Amino acid sequence: MGTYGWLIDEKLCIECRACESACKTWNQLETGVGVRWRQVRVREMGVYPQVRQQALTGSCHHCENAWCMKVCPVKAIWRRAEDGTVQIDQDKCVGCQQCAMFCPYGAPQFNVRTRKMSKCTFCVDRQEQGLDPACVTLCPTGALQYGPWEEIQNKGSETTENFAPPRQTRPRVRFIKEAFPVSR
Repeated sequence: MGTYGWLIDEKLCIECRACESACKTWNQLETGVGVRWRQVRVREMGVYPQVRQQALTGSCHHCENAWCMKVCPVKAIWRRAEDGTVQIDQDKCVGCQQCAMFCPYGAPQFNVRTRKMSKCTFCVDRQEQGLDPACVTLCPTGALQYGPWEEIQNKGSETTENFAPPRQTRPRVRFIKEAFPVSR
């Protein structure tokens, strides 16, 4: 199947949260348990009078150097050999939340009902059927894309505002940034 990564075009995100909805629906994530594998976060930036908002969709970036995997005391977090995705074995997880504490991207989510951690699976079940990840299919503007990592890794930028420095974890995500004109 190969290794895949995310490509996010910041200027196209309209904060509709269709990606969140698609993810929650496809993965049958119940409501009210504190779990959102894909989240649109909105941040305000700048200094008055040049204030702007940034809507940025995020999930697990299936890092090449996944800290969540390294700190899991029961080795419940593992990397699939077929595609390099980082997964959580629900049978092994003890819900200690160590992975959440060390993930700089907020990917692992604690389910208050099951008392276990879960996170984006990169829809490997869909990809094995030749389908795109659920979140990508519902993005109406094309702000959220994915593809073979060898094609994406040199596009855009490796980081953006309000994104943890990627040097240590090497997340599989790239950003197409918006240039903001300066008002005079």
